[in-house]
Amino acid sequence: MFGYVIANDESLDEAEKSRWHSAYCGLCRTIGKRCGRHCRLTLTFDMTFLALLLQSLYEPAEHEGHARCALHPAKPQPYEMSEAMDYAADVGILLAYHKCLDDWNDERKLSGRVSAAALHGAYAKAASRQPRVALAVAQGMADVLELEREAMTGKASPEAPANRFGALLGEAFIWRDDMWAADLRRLGAWLGKFVYMMDAVVDYEDDAKAGTFNPVALMGISPDDMGESLTLLISNATQAFEKLPLEQDIHLLRSVLYAGVWQKYRAHFEKVEKGAGSVQSAVDIETASHGGACAENRQE
Repeated sequence: MFGYVIANDESLDEAEKSRWHSAYCGLCRTIGKRCGRHCRLTLTFDMTFLALLLQSLYEPAEHEGHARCALHPAKPQPYEMSEAMDYAADVGILLAYHKCLDDWNDERKLSGRVSAAALHGAYAKAASRQPRVALAVAQGMADVLELEREAMTGKASPEAPANRFGALLGEAFIWRDDMWAADLRRLGAWLGKFVYMMDAVVDYEDDAKAGTFNPVALMGISPDDMGESLTLLISNATQAFEKLPLEQDIHLLRSVLYAGVWQKYRAHFEKVEKGAGSVQSAVDIETASHGGACAENRQE
């Protein structure tokens, strides 16, 4: 999911920071156990968020521990593992594999082809464990690539690929086919469209130089003016989020959706624009997101 779905450390206390770190380490260990050590390179904060979300919703048993690893050989690090981590690990592998293929097919990045080959065995195992999600991701990514090509020639709307990516991520958010599936699908779908469009804003200049697909450019909109549209997208995601009966890690999860997802946006524009006043500040956008997204659905 492009690495935008991350916690905002500034809004967390020490216990919450420790929880986020231990979940991240637990997911890393889970990936290594289920898919092979080399697959730990697919570890993302995005899937850490998914694991904690599903952990909070379904409350499967957690296994806690401390262990050393290659990155932390001197001091054992705390970790937490569960069935929700198992699912998030598999989803992460499925998404990473197709992202590598997309890098090769779309931009002919040799690194994408090599990485996809390295992940192929792990991908096959994850797909066998999660056939529904594997099919949704494979079909969805193929559709996204085709829609991007059609949008470049005017045969499809510039936003069509973002909508399709959102739909596939919505399916990936569904762990179990139950009464919460619809809200999880909506959350994943809106979040997926948000990160797709956010990525287009952040990569606007690079895509313009390379001549690659960018929906914001095709819509004829300046990236400076995308703040309101992005706020609306994440607001729809948080509305679905607030309908879920979550208690465990609720403040931590909210720190991701209400502030964390804006961190790369803020960093990008702080680097590009210095005091020009042409970009709505991230603080203003985050405030709008808080007010517009869940004022009627807050559970606290």
